[in-house]
Amino acid sequence: MTVLVVGAGPTGLTLGLDLARRGVPVRVIDKAPAYFSGSRGKGLQDRSLEVLADLGVRDEMLAEGQHSRSRLYVNREFSREVDATALIIPQWKVEEALRDKLSVHGVKVELDTELLALDGTTSQGRIDADYIVGCDGGRSTVRKLLGVPFEGVSADGEHVMLLGDVEVSGLDSSIAHMWIGQGFYALTPFRTVPQWQVQIVTGDGSRLEPSLEVFQRLFDEMVGQPGVTLSNATWLSTYRVNVRMVRKFRVGNVFLAGDAAHVHPPAGGLGMNTGIQDAYNLGWKLAAVINGEAGDKLLDTYELERLPIAEWTLDTSSERLQLITEAVQAGTGGIETGRKPEHAQLGLGYPDSPLSRNLVRWDGPAAGFRAPWQESLRHQDFTLLTFDDVRVLVRPDGHIGVVGGPSDDLTVATYLTDTL
Repeated sequence: MTVLVVGAGPTGLTLGLDLARRGVPVRVIDKAPAYFSGSRGKGLQDRSLEVLADLGVRDEMLAEGQHSRSRLYVNREFSREVDATALIIPQWKVEEALRDKLSVHGVKVELDTELLALDGTTSQGRIDADYIVGCDGGRSTVRKLLGVPFEGVSADGEHVMLLGDVEVSGLDSSIAHMWIGQGFYALTPFRTVPQWQVQIVTGDGSRLEPSLEVFQRLFDEMVGQPGVTLSNATWLSTYRVNVRMVRKFRVGNVFLAGDAAHVHPPAGGLGMNTGIQDAYNLGWKLAAVINGEAGDKLLDTYELERLPIAEWTLDTSSERLQLITEAVQAGTGGIETGRKPEHAQLGLGYPDSPLSRNLVRWDGPAAGFRAPWQESLRHQDFTLLTFDDVRVLVRPDGHIGVVGGPSDDLTVATYLTDTL
């Protein structure tokens, strides 16, 4: 059986890699003619780093990224420094590392290949696939072909952000810089490339097209710091906040993941991370069904488990965006209001899932939640751990499946057949 992954961003590449390493035939296509080269989602949260460690690419991320601090200015005056809570790394570097690891398994992204129909017809011919997973972003072709509503709202003009990658001279490149006053202007350097990411929200809500000239003019007007020059723009974009999600993550043998299933404000830095974790949840389940280890009902738990996480993500990022907006408008510089400890995503779990079973009580983590012993687990398979008279069956994605006693049947075969 073959899985067709549509979209070669972090979500699609994570899924493709997880399937390929489990011996599942997989094709990864993308309609773009070339690999994405922008920084876009630039932060990896702690839980995503655990996932990427299991996939064998965390070392590459740590070598390319940094937990940099940000220097905050309010009304052009220095206020304080703020710690980064995520690993700062340009998105294209994340994708590059995942592609390289995927190629080790003999899978190469097929560019310039657009899905035209759910029977596997593409712009380059037909691909025979038993399952299709749409990881193709907020404008997902797969979602549109399915006819699944993308429920929610689009924000008004005041939440339009200009984005780009530029080179910067005249600023300390060991730290990020954020100015709050006449709107919001941020410049974030990266560890191993000369580009910085620029983010701008004008205070007057003016509609501007991103360009190097616009970025420089707005810097001079909003920041007014002499001697700072922006040059060599390598990526330009406009970001408009949308808060939308689907209510069906699965329709037959077609699935939606990442931005194809949910989009939300950037506050909290959850977008790329939530997509990676969608793929990590789905990967082992698809492999188990395809390899004959579980029945089709296991695939229903993907939606059951990830839909509440998407709801939480939309809620917390919208709430945090509102707090940031209020802080910027008030000139208080309370940029930290956009962050919560929960955004590291280590505490997220699936306690209400049919795959989560607590057969005994104990002082440790309950079924459904992330196992805290990540570095000791055999992630590609289930892991059975024993603590005195308590045994814990940990799923391949590092979440606890069953907490049981010595006499309970905690075999994988029983778990995958009797739980659902």
